[in-house]
Amino acid sequence: MGLRFATPLLLAAGFDCTGRLLADAAALGVGGVETGSHRPSAQGQLPLLRIAALRHPGRGAVARPCHGLSLLVPRVEDAGAAACRGRLRAALAGWQASADYAVLNPGRSGASPAHCVDLLASLAEVRDRLPRVRRLALVAKLPAAWMERADAAVWARHLVEAGADGLLVSAEGAPQRAGERLAALADALGAEVCLISVGGIDSVRVAAARLAAGARLVQIHRALLAAPERVLPLLAGIAALGRGGR
Repeated sequence: MGLRFATPLLLAAGFDCTGRLLADAAALGVGGVETGSHRPSAQGQLPLLRIAALRHPGRGAVARPCHGLSLLVPRVEDAGAAACRGRLRAALAGWQASADYAVLNPGRSGASPAHCVDLLASLAEVRDRLPRVRRLALVAKLPAAWMERADAAVWARHLVEAGADGLLVSAEGAPQRAGERLAALADALGAEVCLISVGGIDSVRVAAARLAAGARLVQIHRALLAAPERVLPLLAGIAALGRGGR
């Protein structure tokens, strides 16, 4: 995606919504923190992100992990298709300054794959006009229910063609076939598309299997809620699986 991750380990959205851990996550072996998921509103308020102090790290400071900005798709029945698109475009333009990549997250919006392709293409138009030194990468999340569809690879390709640099492939609730589905997507899309796996990753063994199946990066969330004596070895073990993932 044009980014350098110190390790393949990412914190999934929902664990650190405001980016508090970005100051210390690198010391824990975390290569990226996804904040949010943020729900764009009609008022356009900016999310409360606590990362401004990291723009000028002190001497000897560890470089902060990559920051992913997760944007929830508004419910179409609440906002309407045009308003939904407009809210996401405004949110991306207004909230992207500190982010390295942004994620389009269908969440529980009920959005169809076709709707998300349209939204992703609209966000890509905004992204390509942003006055940034480094290009903002775009990621589209594929919910676990979409991965059960026979045409999952087709819609994944459409999202890439619309401007996605990466795909966040969810196995939440159904981790048994995660490796098989990742491998199928990797074969269909090729090495240029960054696949990120999330859902059910609770051990170094599972993380290694997802990476071997075709994921470049893995996200954990629920496993972080365990006792520290279990979490810290998990973080270190996953971080050691690879360095400099792209």
